[in-house]
Formats: sequence, structure tokens, C-alpha cells
Amino acid sequence: MGVILINITAIVTQPDQPAKRGQKFTASPIAQLAQQHNLPMYKPTKLDNSNLDHLKLFKPDLSLVVAYGKIIPQSWLDTPSLDTFNLHFSLLPQYRGGLCVSEAIKNGDPHTGVTLIQLDADMDHGPIVAQTKQDININDNVSDLLTKLTSTGITLLQQQLPLIASQKHSLTPQNHSQASYTPTISVRTKKSAFIPWNTIKLALKGKQSLKTHHLICSLNPQPGAWTKVTSNKKELVLKIIRTHLDNDNLIIDTIQLPSRQPTSWQSFLSGYSFPTS
Repeated sequence: MGVILINITAIVTQPDQPAKRGQKFTASPIAQLAQQHNLPMYKPTKLDNSNLDHLKLFKPDLSLVVAYGKIIPQSWLDTPSLDTFNLHFSLLPQYRGGLCVSEAIKNGDPHTGVTLIQLDADMDHGPIVAQTKQDININDNVSDLLTKLTSTGITLLQQQLPLIASQKHSLTPQNHSQASYTPTISVRTKKSAFIPWNTIKLALKGKQSLKTHHLICSLNPQPGAWTKVTSNKKELVLKIIRTHLDNDNLIIDTIQLPSRQPTSWQSFLSGYSFPTS
């Protein structure tokens, strides 16, 4: 096969969103990257016909969707001459939905993967172009695993995009009877990331420690696993950043108090007194 050049004609991404405590409107990571490379960029608020007319001006041969966060109408999917494709961070049909990475960690899966599909109007439903497995380390949090999956996904695209461009790719229908779905992204809030101290205390003694460790990893770095403890009759809020297992016992490595820098668990214990057993 000869060299196939793929020219990025435009980046379509979500509008700027309020972020962090100041709620300052911030561009998406892909929008920031597009700006760095002087790529044409479009941030439609609605995927309607008016905005579709704007997209058609770019005359795309193919569209690649990654973590867009919305169901894309069929009219948008049909616009590219070669079709629209999606890179999804699970081994579809397992873990359809936006929390595919965190759910694999929470459930203690030994591996997950990256799936390239041809998009249709249903969520993560289209036929599979190719898949690649990715091992999950027992201490991976969401950021760790996303980094690995991104690298795996880049390699997969390098292999498959030339085949798609020359229309030599294959399509395999998903087995929809085996599909599983993640919770909606809207449930992933700070409130939902709370873990009772009693649960953690039991895990420190080896009870449900693996399950608790997986849960903590699945909630980090965002929204961030947290708990409440009482020291000298004062309630403290602790963000639990890192844990690991030792002889089936949960070991807390790093925590963070509100408005403080992260610190080691041992350093924290040297300054505060409360029962851990």
C-alpha cells in the first residue's frame, strides 16, 4: 500500500464549559490543541441542520469521533463521503457509555481495550472495524488507564485509518445480546464519590479491601474519592488520592485536606489522632 496522507480539515468540539472553582469558561482539551496547531475549529451548541450546513462547508471525507459526549444525529453521521467512525475505550459491546474506563477499574477487570467502530445513531452500537486489548494494572486510576488507552488508540488509528481511506477496512456487527452499559456521566459527582470511613477502616483490616481499592481508583483523579473522619471531636474531610494493597490489606498512600497540598498518609497521621482500628 502506498502512503496515504490524511489532512485534518476541521475540529468539531463542545462549546467552552465552566471549570473548577472559579467556573471560568474553558476550552476543551481538543480545542486547545487545535488552537496550538492553528487548525480550523467549530463549537456548535446544537447538532441541528443549521450547524450541519456549516460542517458541510468543510467537505469531509471521514469524521472521527472521540469522547464527544452527545448522541450524533444520523444526518451528521452521513455527511462525510467515507462515513463517521468512533474510537471507544472499551471492548465493545461491553461498557457502552461514557464511564467505560472507570467502570472497568471499579469492577476489577484485568483488561479492557480500544474499539474502533463505524458510528450509527444509537450509542456505541455500530459495527466494529478493529479492537485492541489493554491490560489494567491493579493500581491504575482513571488518568493512568486513559493514558495507556490513548496510546493504544493512536496505534490502532495508525493501522486502520489508511485502510478506511482506501476503503479496505472490515466491518463486524456487534453482538448486541452481550451489550453492557455504564451509568450516565451525570451520576459522577462529588457526592457520589463519598466513601464512608467505616468502609475504608474495614478495608485497612483486610475486609473487602480489593473492592474498596478498585472503587477508590475508579473515582480518581475526578471527582476524587473522599471520606470524613473525626479527630479531637473535629470532623475532617479527606480526599483519598492513592492506595495500594499489601497482604490483602488496604494501604493508604496519599491524602489531601481541603485547600492543602497532597501529603502522605503517614505524615497526616503524625499530625492528627483518630482510631483506625
